[in-house]
Amino acid sequence: MSTETGKPLGDEASADWNTWGGRMTGLAAGLGMFLTSLDIAVNVALPLITREFDTDYQTVQWIIIVFIATRAGLVLGAGSFADRFGLRQVYLLGAAAYLAAMICIALSPNFGIAVGFRVLQALGTGCLFAASPAISVRLFPMSRRGLSMGLTTGSQALGMLAGTLGAGLLVGWFGWQAVFLGRVPFALLALLLGVIWLKRSQSSASRQSFDATGALTLFGVMLCLMIGLRLGRSIGWTSPVVMALLAFAPVFFAAFLWIEKRAAWPIIPGALVRARGVVVSSTAMFMSHFGAFVIWFIFPFYVVESLGYGAFILGVMLAVMAAANTAFSSTGGWLCDRVGTTVIGTIGLTVLSGGLLLMGFLDAQSSLAQVGLRIALVGAGTGLFQAAAFTLMMSSVPADRFGTAGAALSLAQAMGTVLSVAVTGGLFALSIDYHLGVLGGNGLEAADSQARAFVLAYRDVFWLGAVITILGAGVFLMGRRRKAAEAGAPL
Repeated sequence: MSTETGKPLGDEASADWNTWGGRMTGLAAGLGMFLTSLDIAVNVALPLITREFDTDYQTVQWIIIVFIATRAGLVLGAGSFADRFGLRQVYLLGAAAYLAAMICIALSPNFGIAVGFRVLQALGTGCLFAASPAISVRLFPMSRRGLSMGLTTGSQALGMLAGTLGAGLLVGWFGWQAVFLGRVPFALLALLLGVIWLKRSQSSASRQSFDATGALTLFGVMLCLMIGLRLGRSIGWTSPVVMALLAFAPVFFAAFLWIEKRAAWPIIPGALVRARGVVVSSTAMFMSHFGAFVIWFIFPFYVVESLGYGAFILGVMLAVMAAANTAFSSTGGWLCDRVGTTVIGTIGLTVLSGGLLLMGFLDAQSSLAQVGLRIALVGAGTGLFQAAAFTLMMSSVPADRFGTAGAALSLAQAMGTVLSVAVTGGLFALSIDYHLGVLGGNGLEAADSQARAFVLAYRDVFWLGAVITILGAGVFLMGRRRKAAEAGAPL
Protein backbone atom coordinates (compact mmCIF):
# COMPACT_ATOMS: atom_id res chain seq x y z
CA MET A 1 0.00 0.00 0.00
CA SER A 2 1.32 3.41 -0.89
CA THR A 3 1.18 5.67 2.09
CA GLU A 4 1.44 8.59 -0.31
CA THR A 5 -1.61 7.89 -2.44
CA GLY A 6 -3.60 5.54 -0.32
CA LYS A 7 -3.92 3.22 -3.35
CA PRO A 8 -2.37 -0.20 -3.82
CA LEU A 9 0.78 -0.27 -5.83
CA GLY A 10 -0.19 -3.62 -7.25
CA ASP A 11 1.54 -6.97 -7.25
CA GLU A 12 2.71 -6.74 -10.84
CA ALA A 13 6.39 -6.91 -9.89
CA SER A 14 7.83 -10.41 -9.76
CA ALA A 15 11.10 -12.27 -10.03
CA ASP A 16 10.92 -12.08 -13.83
CA TRP A 17 14.48 -10.75 -13.88
CA ASN A 18 15.68 -14.28 -13.11
CA THR A 19 14.39 -15.57 -16.47
CA TRP A 20 15.91 -15.11 -19.91
CA GLY A 21 12.84 -13.21 -21.04
CA GLY A 22 13.07 -10.95 -18.01
CA ARG A 23 16.69 -10.13 -18.75
CA MET A 24 15.88 -9.32 -22.36
CA THR A 25 13.02 -7.11 -21.19
CA GLY A 26 15.40 -5.38 -18.77
CA LEU A 27 17.90 -4.90 -21.59
CA ALA A 28 15.18 -3.26 -23.69
CA ALA A 29 14.29 -0.90 -20.82
CA GLY A 30 17.96 -0.09 -20.27
CA LEU A 31 18.49 0.60 -23.95
CA GLY A 32 15.53 2.96 -23.87
CA MET A 33 17.12 5.03 -21.11
CA PHE A 34 20.52 4.76 -22.80
CA LEU A 35 19.08 6.30 -25.97
CA THR A 36 17.41 9.16 -24.10
CA SER A 37 20.75 10.46 -22.81
CA LEU A 38 22.84 10.17 -25.98
CA ASP A 39 21.77 13.60 -27.18
CA ILE A 40 24.62 15.14 -25.24
CA ALA A 41 26.71 14.26 -28.31
CA VAL A 42 24.91 16.92 -30.38
CA ASN A 43 26.75 19.68 -28.50
CA VAL A 44 30.04 18.37 -29.88
CA ALA A 45 28.72 18.54 -33.44
CA LEU A 46 27.29 22.08 -33.26
CA PRO A 47 30.32 23.82 -34.85
CA LEU A 48 30.26 21.44 -37.83
CA ILE A 49 26.48 21.73 -38.18
CA THR A 50 26.87 25.52 -38.20
CA ARG A 51 29.36 25.36 -41.06
CA GLU A 52 27.48 22.66 -42.98
CA PHE A 53 24.25 24.67 -43.10
CA ASP A 54 25.94 28.08 -43.35
CA THR A 55 24.24 29.42 -40.22
CA ASP A 56 25.41 31.16 -37.06
CA TYR A 57 25.87 30.22 -33.41
CA GLN A 58 22.58 31.73 -32.23
CA THR A 59 20.56 30.03 -34.97
CA VAL A 60 22.15 26.60 -34.57
CA GLN A 61 21.10 26.56 -30.91
CA TRP A 62 17.54 25.92 -32.10
CA ILE A 63 18.48 22.34 -32.82
CA ILE A 64 18.88 22.00 -29.05
CA ILE A 65 16.04 24.29 -27.95
CA VAL A 66 13.36 22.72 -30.13
CA PHE A 67 14.30 19.24 -28.94
CA ILE A 68 14.25 20.10 -25.22
CA ALA A 69 11.03 22.13 -25.41
CA THR A 70 9.20 19.48 -27.44
CA ARG A 71 10.36 16.64 -25.22
CA ALA A 72 9.26 18.51 -22.11
CA GLY A 73 5.89 19.31 -23.65
CA LEU A 74 5.17 15.77 -24.83
CA VAL A 75 6.63 13.55 -22.11
CA LEU A 76 3.78 13.73 -19.59
CA GLY A 77 1.27 13.04 -22.34
CA ALA A 78 3.39 10.09 -23.44
CA GLY A 79 3.49 8.77 -19.87
CA SER A 80 -0.27 9.04 -19.48
CA PHE A 81 -0.77 7.44 -22.90
CA ALA A 82 1.52 4.56 -21.85
CA ASP A 83 -0.50 3.99 -18.69
CA ARG A 84 -3.72 4.12 -20.72
CA PHE A 85 -2.81 1.93 -23.72
CA GLY A 86 0.14 -0.13 -22.48
CA LEU A 87 3.86 0.35 -22.02
CA ARG A 88 4.82 -1.90 -24.91
CA GLN A 89 2.93 0.17 -27.47
CA VAL A 90 4.48 3.44 -26.31
CA TYR A 91 7.98 1.95 -26.07
CA LEU A 92 7.74 0.65 -29.65
CA LEU A 93 6.38 3.98 -30.87
CA GLY A 94 9.26 5.75 -29.14
CA ALA A 95 11.94 3.43 -30.53
CA ALA A 96 10.51 3.62 -34.06
CA ALA A 97 10.21 7.43 -33.97
CA TYR A 98 13.75 7.72 -32.57
CA LEU A 99 15.16 5.41 -35.26
CA ALA A 100 13.41 7.26 -38.09
CA ALA A 101 14.48 10.65 -36.69
CA MET A 102 18.16 9.66 -36.53
CA ILE A 103 18.20 8.71 -40.20
CA CYS A 104 16.16 11.70 -41.36
CA ILE A 105 18.20 14.27 -39.41
CA ALA A 106 21.46 12.93 -40.82
CA LEU A 107 20.07 13.08 -44.37
CA SER A 108 18.42 16.51 -44.03
CA PRO A 109 19.22 18.81 -46.97
CA ASN A 110 18.87 22.02 -44.93
CA PHE A 111 18.82 23.25 -41.37
CA GLY A 112 15.07 23.82 -41.16
CA ILE A 113 14.28 20.21 -42.07
CA ALA A 114 16.86 18.95 -39.56
CA VAL A 115 15.18 20.98 -36.81
CA GLY A 116 11.79 19.65 -37.90
CA PHE A 117 12.94 16.06 -37.50
CA ARG A 118 14.26 16.94 -34.05
CA VAL A 119 10.58 17.24 -33.09
CA LEU A 120 10.13 13.62 -34.15
CA GLN A 121 13.17 12.66 -32.11
CA ALA A 122 11.75 14.49 -29.10
CA LEU A 123 8.54 12.47 -29.42
CA GLY A 124 10.55 9.25 -29.49
CA THR A 125 12.69 10.28 -26.55
CA GLY A 126 9.66 11.28 -24.49
CA CYS A 127 7.99 7.93 -25.14
CA LEU A 128 11.14 6.00 -24.21
CA PHE A 129 11.69 8.03 -21.05
CA ALA A 130 8.10 7.47 -19.95
CA ALA A 131 7.95 3.74 -20.71
CA SER A 132 11.45 2.47 -19.85
CA PRO A 133 11.47 3.07 -16.05
CA ALA A 134 7.93 1.68 -15.82
CA ILE A 135 8.99 -1.47 -17.68
CA SER A 136 12.04 -1.87 -15.45
CA VAL A 137 10.18 -1.43 -12.16
CA ARG A 138 7.78 -4.25 -13.08
CA LEU A 139 10.63 -6.76 -13.40
CA PHE A 140 11.52 -6.74 -9.71
CA PRO A 141 9.60 -7.32 -6.49
CA MET A 142 8.87 -4.25 -4.39
CA SER A 143 11.74 -5.11 -2.03
CA ARG A 144 14.16 -4.66 -4.98
CA ARG A 145 12.62 -1.49 -6.37
CA GLY A 146 15.74 0.53 -5.57
CA LEU A 147 17.90 -1.88 -7.55
CA SER A 148 15.56 -1.68 -10.55
CA MET A 149 15.72 2.12 -10.52
CA GLY A 150 19.46 2.09 -9.96
CA LEU A 151 19.86 0.02 -13.12
CA THR A 152 17.53 2.43 -14.93
CA THR A 153 19.43 5.57 -13.97
CA GLY A 154 22.72 3.73 -14.49
CA SER A 155 21.68 3.01 -18.08
CA GLN A 156 20.92 6.69 -18.56
CA ALA A 157 24.32 7.67 -17.15
CA LEU A 158 25.99 5.07 -19.37
CA GLY A 159 24.44 6.83 -22.35
CA MET A 160 25.99 10.09 -21.20
CA LEU A 161 29.35 8.34 -20.87
CA ALA A 162 29.09 6.88 -24.37
CA GLY A 163 28.02 10.25 -25.75
CA THR A 164 30.91 12.14 -24.20
CA LEU A 165 33.52 9.57 -25.21
CA GLY A 166 32.24 8.69 -28.65
CA ALA A 167 30.98 11.98 -30.03
CA GLY A 168 34.36 13.63 -30.55
CA LEU A 169 35.81 10.60 -32.30
CA LEU A 170 32.78 10.02 -34.52
CA VAL A 171 32.52 13.66 -35.55
CA GLY A 172 36.25 13.82 -36.29
CA TRP A 173 36.17 10.68 -38.41
CA PHE A 174 32.81 10.85 -40.18
CA GLY A 175 31.34 14.35 -39.78
CA TRP A 176 28.39 15.72 -37.82
CA GLN A 177 25.98 13.15 -39.23
CA ALA A 178 27.75 10.46 -37.22
CA VAL A 179 26.29 11.68 -33.91
CA PHE A 180 22.88 10.71 -35.29
CA LEU A 181 23.68 7.72 -37.51
CA GLY A 182 25.86 6.26 -34.75
CA ARG A 183 22.71 5.72 -32.68
CA VAL A 184 20.87 3.78 -35.36
CA PRO A 185 22.18 0.31 -34.30
CA PHE A 186 21.14 0.93 -30.68
CA ALA A 187 17.69 2.20 -31.67
CA LEU A 188 17.21 -0.75 -34.02
CA LEU A 189 18.22 -3.19 -31.28
CA ALA A 190 15.83 -1.53 -28.83
CA LEU A 191 13.01 -1.82 -31.38
CA LEU A 192 13.73 -5.49 -32.06
CA LEU A 193 13.95 -6.34 -28.35
CA GLY A 194 10.69 -4.50 -27.75
CA VAL A 195 8.87 -6.37 -30.51
CA ILE A 196 10.13 -9.77 -29.38
CA TRP A 197 10.26 -9.57 -25.59
CA LEU A 198 7.96 -6.89 -24.25
CA LYS A 199 4.65 -8.30 -23.12
CA ARG A 200 1.39 -6.86 -24.38
CA SER A 201 -0.47 -5.10 -21.60
CA GLN A 202 -3.59 -3.03 -21.20
CA SER A 203 -4.43 -0.55 -18.49
CA SER A 204 -7.23 -1.43 -16.10
CA ALA A 205 -8.71 1.91 -17.16
CA SER A 206 -9.10 0.74 -20.77
CA ARG A 207 -12.66 1.99 -21.03
CA GLN A 208 -11.61 5.56 -20.30
CA SER A 209 -10.60 7.95 -23.08
CA PHE A 210 -7.18 9.54 -23.35
CA ASP A 211 -7.01 13.22 -22.37
CA ALA A 212 -5.76 14.53 -25.72
CA THR A 213 -6.92 18.10 -25.00
CA GLY A 214 -5.02 18.16 -21.72
CA ALA A 215 -1.89 16.85 -23.46
CA LEU A 216 -2.20 19.57 -26.12
CA THR A 217 -2.61 22.42 -23.63
CA LEU A 218 0.32 21.12 -21.54
CA PHE A 219 2.41 21.05 -24.71
CA GLY A 220 1.45 24.70 -25.24
CA VAL A 221 2.56 25.58 -21.70
CA MET A 222 5.98 24.00 -22.11
CA LEU A 223 6.57 25.34 -25.61
CA CYS A 224 5.68 28.94 -24.70
CA LEU A 225 7.63 28.86 -21.44
CA MET A 226 10.82 27.24 -22.70
CA ILE A 227 11.08 29.04 -26.02
CA GLY A 228 10.16 32.31 -24.30
CA LEU A 229 12.93 31.85 -21.73
CA ARG A 230 15.46 31.00 -24.43
CA LEU A 231 14.53 33.96 -26.64
CA GLY A 232 14.55 36.26 -23.62
CA ARG A 233 18.27 35.74 -23.22
CA SER A 234 19.07 36.19 -26.90
CA ILE A 235 16.77 39.01 -28.08
CA GLY A 236 15.82 40.66 -24.77
CA TRP A 237 13.08 40.21 -22.19
CA THR A 238 11.13 43.24 -23.45
CA SER A 239 10.80 41.87 -26.98
CA PRO A 240 7.11 41.59 -28.01
CA VAL A 241 7.65 37.96 -29.06
CA VAL A 242 9.16 37.02 -25.69
CA MET A 243 6.50 38.87 -23.72
CA ALA A 244 3.72 37.23 -25.76
CA LEU A 245 5.15 33.74 -25.29
CA LEU A 246 5.61 34.18 -21.55
CA ALA A 247 2.11 35.66 -21.25
CA PHE A 248 0.50 32.75 -23.11
CA ALA A 249 2.19 30.15 -20.87
CA PRO A 250 -0.03 30.83 -17.79
CA VAL A 251 -3.10 31.03 -20.06
CA PHE A 252 -2.38 27.54 -21.40
CA PHE A 253 -1.65 26.36 -17.85
CA ALA A 254 -5.00 27.65 -16.55
CA ALA A 255 -6.72 25.88 -19.44
CA PHE A 256 -4.79 22.71 -18.63
CA LEU A 257 -5.92 22.78 -14.98
CA TRP A 258 -9.54 23.37 -16.02
CA ILE A 259 -9.43 20.45 -18.45
CA GLU A 260 -7.73 18.12 -15.98
CA LYS A 261 -10.48 18.56 -13.39
CA ARG A 262 -13.02 17.29 -15.91
CA ALA A 263 -11.03 14.57 -17.65
CA ALA A 264 -11.94 10.91 -17.16
CA TRP A 265 -8.27 9.92 -17.49
CA PRO A 266 -6.28 13.08 -16.67
CA ILE A 267 -2.69 13.51 -17.78
CA ILE A 268 -1.65 13.76 -14.14
CA PRO A 269 -4.31 12.98 -11.50
CA GLY A 270 -4.81 15.29 -8.55
CA ALA A 271 -3.98 12.46 -6.17
CA LEU A 272 -0.48 12.23 -7.67
CA VAL A 273 0.07 15.98 -7.47
CA ARG A 274 -0.77 15.84 -3.76
CA ALA A 275 1.36 12.76 -3.04
CA ARG A 276 4.34 13.65 -0.86
CA GLY A 277 6.77 11.34 -2.67
CA VAL A 278 5.79 12.66 -6.10
CA VAL A 279 6.18 16.28 -5.05
CA VAL A 280 9.44 15.70 -3.19
CA SER A 281 11.16 13.62 -5.87
CA SER A 282 10.09 15.97 -8.69
CA THR A 283 11.08 19.13 -6.80
CA ALA A 284 14.44 17.74 -5.75
CA MET A 285 15.11 16.51 -9.31
CA PHE A 286 14.31 20.00 -10.63
CA MET A 287 16.64 21.62 -8.09
CA SER A 288 19.48 19.20 -8.78
CA HIS A 289 19.39 19.94 -12.51
CA PHE A 290 18.94 23.65 -11.91
CA GLY A 291 22.01 23.70 -9.68
CA ALA A 292 24.27 21.30 -11.56
CA PHE A 293 23.62 22.21 -15.19
CA VAL A 294 26.36 24.86 -14.97
CA ILE A 295 28.65 21.90 -15.65
CA TRP A 296 27.36 21.69 -19.20
CA PHE A 297 27.23 25.31 -20.34
CA ILE A 298 29.88 27.12 -18.24
CA PHE A 299 32.45 24.48 -17.27
CA PRO A 300 33.48 23.89 -20.95
CA PHE A 301 34.51 27.55 -21.25
CA TYR A 302 36.57 27.23 -18.06
CA VAL A 303 38.47 24.22 -19.46
CA VAL A 304 39.12 25.90 -22.81
CA GLU A 305 39.61 29.56 -21.87
CA SER A 306 41.05 29.44 -18.35
CA LEU A 307 43.00 26.16 -18.42
CA GLY A 308 43.85 26.32 -22.13
CA TYR A 309 42.91 22.74 -23.03
CA GLY A 310 41.00 21.53 -26.07
CA ALA A 311 37.90 19.46 -26.75
CA PHE A 312 39.61 16.14 -25.99
CA ILE A 313 40.45 17.07 -22.38
CA LEU A 314 36.98 18.53 -21.94
CA GLY A 315 35.51 15.24 -23.14
CA VAL A 316 37.69 13.31 -20.71
CA MET A 317 36.55 15.44 -17.77
CA LEU A 318 32.89 15.04 -18.70
CA ALA A 319 33.48 11.31 -19.16
CA VAL A 320 34.92 11.12 -15.63
CA MET A 321 31.70 12.62 -14.31
CA ALA A 322 29.54 10.30 -16.41
CA ALA A 323 31.55 7.23 -15.31
CA ALA A 324 31.11 8.12 -11.64
CA ASN A 325 27.42 8.71 -12.28
CA THR A 326 27.08 5.27 -13.90
CA ALA A 327 28.83 3.45 -11.07
CA PHE A 328 27.03 5.21 -8.24
CA SER A 329 23.59 4.99 -9.85
CA SER A 330 23.60 1.20 -9.62
CA THR A 331 25.21 1.26 -6.19
CA GLY A 332 22.73 3.87 -5.01
CA GLY A 333 19.77 1.80 -6.12
CA TRP A 334 21.12 -1.24 -4.27
CA LEU A 335 21.65 0.86 -1.15
CA CYS A 336 18.12 2.28 -1.33
CA ASP A 337 16.77 -1.23 -0.74
CA ARG A 338 18.98 -1.66 2.32
CA VAL A 339 19.57 1.72 3.91
CA GLY A 340 16.55 3.73 2.77
CA THR A 341 15.65 6.03 -0.09
CA THR A 342 15.64 9.25 1.91
CA VAL A 343 19.10 8.63 3.37
CA ILE A 344 20.72 7.79 0.02
CA GLY A 345 19.03 10.64 -1.84
CA THR A 346 20.02 13.18 0.79
CA ILE A 347 23.61 11.91 0.85
CA GLY A 348 23.70 12.08 -2.95
CA LEU A 349 22.54 15.69 -3.09
CA THR A 350 24.97 16.63 -0.30
CA VAL A 351 27.87 15.06 -2.21
CA LEU A 352 26.70 16.82 -5.39
CA SER A 353 26.56 20.13 -3.54
CA GLY A 354 30.03 19.55 -2.10
CA GLY A 355 31.41 18.79 -5.56
CA LEU A 356 29.97 22.01 -6.98
CA LEU A 357 31.29 23.98 -4.01
CA LEU A 358 34.80 22.57 -4.49
CA MET A 359 34.65 23.25 -8.24
CA GLY A 360 34.05 26.88 -7.38
CA PHE A 361 37.53 26.99 -5.81
CA LEU A 362 39.22 26.05 -9.09
CA ASP A 363 41.20 28.74 -10.89
CA ALA A 364 43.46 29.16 -13.90
CA GLN A 365 46.32 27.35 -12.11
CA SER A 366 44.35 24.26 -11.08
CA SER A 367 45.64 20.87 -12.25
CA LEU A 368 43.63 18.33 -14.21
CA ALA A 369 43.78 15.99 -11.20
CA GLN A 370 42.08 18.63 -9.05
CA VAL A 371 39.42 19.18 -11.70
CA GLY A 372 38.89 15.45 -12.19
CA LEU A 373 38.42 14.68 -8.49
CA ARG A 374 35.86 17.44 -8.08
CA ILE A 375 33.84 16.58 -11.15
CA ALA A 376 33.90 12.92 -10.11
CA LEU A 377 32.22 13.99 -6.85
CA VAL A 378 29.52 15.72 -8.89
CA GLY A 379 28.96 12.53 -10.87
CA ALA A 380 28.89 10.30 -7.79
CA GLY A 381 26.41 12.53 -6.00
CA THR A 382 24.20 12.72 -9.08
CA GLY A 383 24.16 8.94 -9.43
CA LEU A 384 23.18 8.33 -5.81
CA PHE A 385 20.48 10.97 -5.87
CA GLN A 386 18.87 10.00 -9.17
CA ALA A 387 18.56 6.36 -8.13
CA ALA A 388 16.87 7.47 -4.91
CA ALA A 389 14.59 9.98 -6.67
CA PHE A 390 13.33 7.39 -9.15
CA THR A 391 12.82 4.88 -6.33
CA LEU A 392 10.85 7.36 -4.24
CA MET A 393 8.73 8.37 -7.22
CA MET A 394 7.89 4.80 -8.23
CA SER A 395 7.12 3.89 -4.62
CA SER A 396 4.63 6.75 -4.36
CA VAL A 397 2.29 5.99 -7.25
CA PRO A 398 -0.10 3.14 -8.09
CA ALA A 399 1.13 0.61 -10.63
CA ASP A 400 -1.18 1.94 -13.34
CA ARG A 401 0.63 5.30 -13.21
CA PHE A 402 4.26 4.18 -13.51
CA GLY A 403 4.52 5.75 -16.98
CA THR A 404 3.24 9.07 -15.71
CA ALA A 405 5.71 8.93 -12.82
CA GLY A 406 8.73 8.42 -15.05
CA ALA A 407 7.51 11.20 -17.33
CA ALA A 408 7.15 13.59 -14.37
CA LEU A 409 10.83 13.15 -13.51
CA SER A 410 11.81 13.75 -17.14
CA LEU A 411 9.79 16.97 -17.11
CA ALA A 412 11.46 18.06 -13.85
CA GLN A 413 14.89 17.46 -15.40
CA ALA A 414 14.02 19.47 -18.52
CA MET A 415 12.58 22.35 -16.51
CA GLY A 416 15.67 22.50 -14.30
CA THR A 417 17.92 22.49 -17.36
CA VAL A 418 16.10 25.28 -19.20
CA LEU A 419 15.75 27.53 -16.17
CA SER A 420 19.40 26.98 -15.26
CA VAL A 421 20.49 28.20 -18.69
CA ALA A 422 18.14 31.20 -18.51
CA VAL A 423 18.71 32.24 -14.88
CA THR A 424 22.22 31.05 -14.07
CA GLY A 425 23.47 32.04 -17.51
CA GLY A 426 22.10 35.55 -17.01
CA LEU A 427 23.64 35.79 -13.54
CA PHE A 428 26.97 34.61 -14.94
CA ALA A 429 26.96 37.47 -17.46
CA LEU A 430 26.03 40.00 -14.76
CA SER A 431 28.74 38.65 -12.47
CA ILE A 432 31.39 39.05 -15.18
CA ASP A 433 30.35 42.67 -15.74
CA TYR A 434 30.44 43.36 -12.00
CA HIS A 435 33.90 41.87 -11.52
CA LEU A 436 35.22 43.63 -14.63
CA GLY A 437 34.14 46.93 -13.14
CA VAL A 438 35.83 46.18 -9.82
CA LEU A 439 39.04 44.88 -11.40
CA GLY A 440 39.19 47.75 -13.87
CA GLY A 441 39.06 50.18 -10.99
CA ASN A 442 42.09 48.43 -9.48
CA GLY A 443 44.21 49.24 -12.50
CA LEU A 444 44.50 45.77 -14.06
CA GLU A 445 45.04 45.50 -17.81
CA ALA A 446 42.03 44.58 -19.92
CA ALA A 447 43.20 41.05 -20.76
CA ASP A 448 44.08 40.26 -17.14
CA SER A 449 40.80 41.73 -15.94
CA GLN A 450 38.80 39.63 -18.41
CA ALA A 451 40.52 36.39 -17.39
CA ARG A 452 40.21 37.14 -13.67
CA ALA A 453 36.58 38.24 -13.99
CA PHE A 454 35.71 35.00 -15.77
CA VAL A 455 37.17 32.89 -12.95
CA LEU A 456 35.37 34.95 -10.30
CA ALA A 457 32.03 34.71 -12.15
CA TYR A 458 32.61 30.98 -12.63
CA ARG A 459 33.11 30.69 -8.86
CA ASP A 460 29.92 32.62 -8.16
CA VAL A 461 27.63 30.46 -10.29
CA PHE A 462 29.13 27.19 -9.07
CA TRP A 463 28.66 28.28 -5.48
CA LEU A 464 25.10 29.27 -6.34
CA GLY A 465 24.61 25.78 -7.77
CA ALA A 466 25.96 24.29 -4.54
CA VAL A 467 23.43 26.30 -2.51
CA ILE A 468 20.53 25.22 -4.73
CA THR A 469 21.45 21.54 -4.53
CA ILE A 470 21.92 21.56 -0.75
CA LEU A 471 18.47 23.14 -0.50
CA GLY A 472 17.32 20.24 -2.68
CA ALA A 473 18.78 17.88 -0.07
CA GLY A 474 16.59 19.58 2.51
CA VAL A 475 13.57 19.08 0.28
CA PHE A 476 14.41 15.41 -0.17
CA LEU A 477 14.54 14.91 3.58
CA MET A 478 10.84 15.75 3.55
CA GLY A 479 10.29 12.55 1.60
CA ARG A 480 10.53 10.48 4.76
CA ARG A 481 7.13 8.93 5.15
CA ARG A 482 5.02 9.72 8.14
CA LYS A 483 4.32 6.03 8.43
CA ALA A 484 7.42 3.91 8.77
CA ALA A 485 5.97 0.83 7.12
CA GLU A 486 6.51 0.10 3.46
CA ALA A 487 6.68 -3.51 2.32
CA GLY A 488 10.36 -4.36 2.14
CA ALA A 489 11.56 -0.87 1.17
CA PRO A 490 12.54 1.43 4.06
CA LEU A 491 12.33 5.15 3.47
